[in-house]
Amino acid sequence: MCGIAGYINLDGRPLIRETDAPLLTAMGAAIHHRGPDDTRLLLWENVGFVFKRLSIVDIAGGAQPLDAAEGRISAMINGEIYNHRDIRADLAHRHAFRTRSDCEVVPYLYLERGLDLFAPVNGMYAVALLDRQERRVLLARDRMGIKPLFYCIADGGRVLVFASELKGLFAHPLVPRVFDWHAALADASASRADSCEYPSGFKGIERVPAAGIVDIGLDRRSVGVRRYWMLPARDASPACHPISHYVDGYRALLESSVKLRLMSDVGYGLFLSGGIDSSMVAAIAARAGPFPTFSILSPSTAGSGDAHSAHEVASALALPNHQVLFDESSIAVSPDHWRRVLWACELHTLTAEQLFKFNLHAFARRRYPGLKVMLLGQGSDEFNGGYIAWVLNREGPWHAGDWSAMGERLGRERGEAAAANAGIGATWLDLFGGGVLTDDFAMDTARRPGNDSVWDRYTAHFRRNLDYHLWHEDRTSASHAIENRVPFLDHRLLEFTAQVPEDLHTELFVDKRILRRAARGLLSSQHAERPKGYLFYGKEQARAFRMMYDLLQRNDGELVEQAIAGSARTGGPLDAAHFRAHAADVGRDPAGAGVTRLLWLVNMGVLADMADRGVSAAALSDELPVSEVSYMDWSRPADARPMPGAAEIDGDIVVRLAMGVEVFDVDRSQEGGSGRSVRVVSGGRTDVIDSPMWSQFLLQVDGVKTLRQIIRAGHLNASGVRKHVRRALTEGVLEICAPGNLAAVAIGAMPATGARAPSLSTPVGDEDTLLLPR
Repeated sequence: MCGIAGYINLDGRPLIRETDAPLLTAMGAAIHHRGPDDTRLLLWENVGFVFKRLSIVDIAGGAQPLDAAEGRISAMINGEIYNHRDIRADLAHRHAFRTRSDCEVVPYLYLERGLDLFAPVNGMYAVALLDRQERRVLLARDRMGIKPLFYCIADGGRVLVFASELKGLFAHPLVPRVFDWHAALADASASRADSCEYPSGFKGIERVPAAGIVDIGLDRRSVGVRRYWMLPARDASPACHPISHYVDGYRALLESSVKLRLMSDVGYGLFLSGGIDSSMVAAIAARAGPFPTFSILSPSTAGSGDAHSAHEVASALALPNHQVLFDESSIAVSPDHWRRVLWACELHTLTAEQLFKFNLHAFARRRYPGLKVMLLGQGSDEFNGGYIAWVLNREGPWHAGDWSAMGERLGRERGEAAAANAGIGATWLDLFGGGVLTDDFAMDTARRPGNDSVWDRYTAHFRRNLDYHLWHEDRTSASHAIENRVPFLDHRLLEFTAQVPEDLHTELFVDKRILRRAARGLLSSQHAERPKGYLFYGKEQARAFRMMYDLLQRNDGELVEQAIAGSARTGGPLDAAHFRAHAADVGRDPAGAGVTRLLWLVNMGVLADMADRGVSAAALSDELPVSEVSYMDWSRPADARPMPGAAEIDGDIVVRLAMGVEVFDVDRSQEGGSGRSVRVVSGGRTDVIDSPMWSQFLLQVDGVKTLRQIIRAGHLNASGVRKHVRRALTEGVLEICAPGNLAAVAIGAMPATGARAPSLSTPVGDEDTLLLPR
């Protein structure tokens, strides 16, 4: 992983070193995190390149840009060419290589194959290539768009600017920094449309398409875009091989893919969720020797069993497993830290998932300073049927009819999306969804070809979700100079999957059966058959929603106010008074419904504001103290692990009211009684507390004072308070926001024996979000 940037004066004006070299340097500095190991500039006539290197292969000799043909070609490549050795062996008969860099094959492939240069390449890459003889520049991305590349034609068509990240573009004075509110709001409601890629989010800025080449003529001043790859069409013939043939073939290709992605001269690790995807990658990669694995430990992953499963898989494979604690009740995320994550990702549709992963990468890099590569299980769900539970809104066991039912459901949604994209009014959209008006008409009107099989509909539907995850996975890792690698997106594996005969789809793609069958012998049946989890979504999801809502309210709603200001300055739609009231309303729901939508709107305004003002990431905090812990007894189910007892709930912990819980002081004399009590309202239920001690305590809970401070100030009975606190934590009335002496290990240390994370229960609710987490 590296960073590339540059610009071309399309009107032919030559670059001047005295002024253009500093500008290129500034563009590189904006994406320094992507390549902190080396910086190189290239200036030639009206073309300027800057390359930021993260040294992974051929550390001593792999500097870029790479030259070929006696200086005719110069190329910058962000990414990896995994099969470079095979390609090099063929090219070496005709060309003299100067380095061991995997990327050096690219300019020679161009010399021999022209615009078909990527046909033999297995890799992930974003490329900028200058051909001095043909006077052209090519910008290109890998088949699935794993590596990012943006461009902007500015100054009335006189300049084309490109960069790996938006921050690199923004460093050029001619690139607009105008957030596209209309595209963002349309995107939030249309993320299930057939379009595979997200817009850039900013006016005038485009993305080089996945499997696309932008061909720029330096003399013609032309800019053309072509696509060089797509999944092959499926043979309509019925299966002529048994199911085992496809399972074995899939397994062989996945094993080859993982082996290729271990190519590195530096340390690597793996994010181990406990699900089938990352566990399978771990099992294959472990054959090459041990490496560290990293898992998110939160009330959600503990409650779902994901954390336990990750621990078991790593133990079975003799791999170190670092369980990094994200206890939402004790994490205090600052507005500056969230701005850092937001500015790193350059994407408004962020949730707690990106917060967790940003800091998991930070932990991994601090724990292992030489680690620069991280393996992921990304991409399996989108091509192997992993989201069937989400589409049908239920869990297995699955039946043969579920596959066609999912196809019908996706067909209705696709018809609605196509009709909306074709400009058909909202009045009629439900009639397309209900079949009264035909989907074919909507698809024809939108000029979007229909897909034949359920698998085709499914993959088209979730390609956009995959693009979303590839985007933020790249940024959360790149922010810490780590390169993510995704074995499930090897194009050979995708092409093989696409060719599976349709009459076998039900048996192989419902709930990832092809992968689960391929896992036999590599994983235990228990781990091969574990149902899919959704990171923080589940019975403890309200905790994550509360954490993000608390973030928005911190410092008197600092982020909400910044979003309002950003909206006002950039032509956004946020009405100050009504938006503040809406934010307050969202906080009253104990289940946290609406938090994600509110967060996205705040993200839009904050991004708009930061881009408009030219905020530097260096001015933002990137420190979130997280701890590495392990459970004392993994054999016990999460909901049976004891809450902190009275001895563990010491005087130094700080508690607060859980989301949606309100406490009212009641004067009983006004109701015909005597004395005072409190009324506790939670999730539509009202309880009157008659205990004077407990009433007094609840009225003093503010999320700031410790238990000891409240007990001493009110002269309360300590053991009685602890008993009530323990019960209130269990019932979801209170939650811990500062853990006192609950055992945890400082970042970078090994887990302490017997350390146990608190497992707290909170109300459960459904969050309406269109982007599926990992």
